[in-house]
Formats: sequence, C-alpha cells, structure tokens
Amino acid sequence: MAQDSTSPVKTTKALDDYVLLGRSGLRVSPLCLGALTFGEQWGLGTSKDDSKKVFDLYYEKGGNFIDTACIYNFGESERFLGDYVSDKQSELVIATKYSCTNLELSM
Repeated sequence: MAQDSTSPVKTTKALDDYVLLGRSGLRVSPLCLGALTFGEQWGLGTSKDDSKKVFDLYYEKGGNFIDTACIYNFGESERFLGDYVSDKQSELVIATKYSCTNLELSM
C-alpha cells in the first residue's frame, strides 16, 4: 500500500533511481517524460530546439522512460524523438500508442 507523506521531497526519487516496469524486467525512471507537446503542429507546444533541451536535461539527469504517440502534434513528437534518441536507443524505454482512430484525427 502506498504511504502518505506531507512532504513531496520525502517521496521524490532521483531519475536514475530506476524501478521495475511491472513484470517486464525493464528498469525505468520513476518519472516518465511525456512528449505530448514536442512539436507545434497543433498550434501549441515547443519547437524542435526547445523540445531537445527538455529531452537532454531529462536524459542527463538519468531519465530513460519516454511517452509519445503517433497523434501527438500530428506525429511531430515521434519524429523529434527519433532524431534525439538515434544514438541512445539501447538506453531508453519509449512507450508509444497507435490506433486507427488516431489516423482519423490527423487527417
């Protein structure tokens, strides 16, 4: 059972204090980097350079778990991440989502 705490400092872990992801055997950061706003195709979000700064800081601090989807900023999120992780893919866990309904939204 989760423990309640009045201080977030007591419950916050370092990004490189990895935890097991279910029964998968994968060791991931306790906080996942959400890449929903990587890109500007929706009219909001961050540029490629600014998104890279966020990714780089997360990675430098030991983060290795990233969430994205083909629908995020009409695919820009996944394209940006593809460029950022090309030389680091064996060190990262990337969670992405796909469904046919996502394609309808992007057309």
